Amino acid sequence: MKQSLDHGDAIRRKRPGMLSDGVILLHGNAHAARKTQELLQKFKWESLKPPSSYGPYFEPNLGSKHLSGTRFSSDSNVETAGEN
Repeated sequence: MKQSLDHGDAIRRKRPGMLSDGVILLHGNAHAARKTQELLQKFKWESLKPPSSYGPYFEPNLGSKHLSGTRFSSDSNVETAGEN
């Protein structure tokens, strides 16, 4: 007879480490107030920091400013304009 498993048990069995037993909080804010940090420690919640908005992957492409408002009729026209 097959043992019935809920979804969480099935995922834990097939992909160990994929599910957390606790809470993981993703801040939308780069700074967490002291009171917030204290509560996170009190409840033993894990906190993920948001990616830095100042990293190289978040900088605007200043070279594409001349394309602002331009309409393209095909994907190849977009690619050609992006290469120039």
